Order: sequence, then C-alpha cells, then structure tokens
Amino acid sequence: ARAEAPTTTAAAALPVQQLVFGQGAGKQPAPEYPLVAQDARQEGVVSVRFVVAENGRVTAAEAVAPSPWPLLNDSALRTIRNRWRFCAGQPR
Repeated sequence: ARAEAPTTTAAAALPVQQLVFGQGAGKQPAPEYPLVAQDARQEGVVSVRFVVAENGRVTAAEAVAPSPWPLLNDSALRTIRNRWRFCAGQPR
C-alpha cells in the first residue's frame, strides 16, 4: 500500500509525506490478504491518502488510486485506519 498524509482542508498547510509500505516511517502492519482474494488470484496496489492526528492515530483514510479488487481496497483501508500508528506530536 502506498500512502500520503494529511488531506483535510484544515490540514492543507501541513506537510505531506509519501510513504511506501515497509520503508521508513511506513513500517506499519501489512494489510490482511483476504483468503477469497488469494483464491481468486486477485493482486494489486492500493494508494491511500490519510490524515494523522497529533496523537499519532489515523483519523481518516481514502483510496485515491484503488486496485480493481474491492476486497484488497477494504483490507488496506481497514488496516491503515485501525492499526497504523505514528509518533505523537506536531507534523514535521
């Protein structure tokens, strides 16, 4: 999954960082690869834009370049929203 942060209008003046899953600040848990998608041999990349609050939690996430497979998109979004955490504090 590829991700960018932040995106809200209020956050428009804040810095945007591009993260690539498994590299640098993007070392976060991998999305689950749904068994149904595996069985159907569905593969793809989901680009996600998300907002991180000062407490380090993701407050919003959207697929800006989804894969053609809804199961993969849903898994990526769910993982980023629920499991990704960043250092608390002001944006750098």
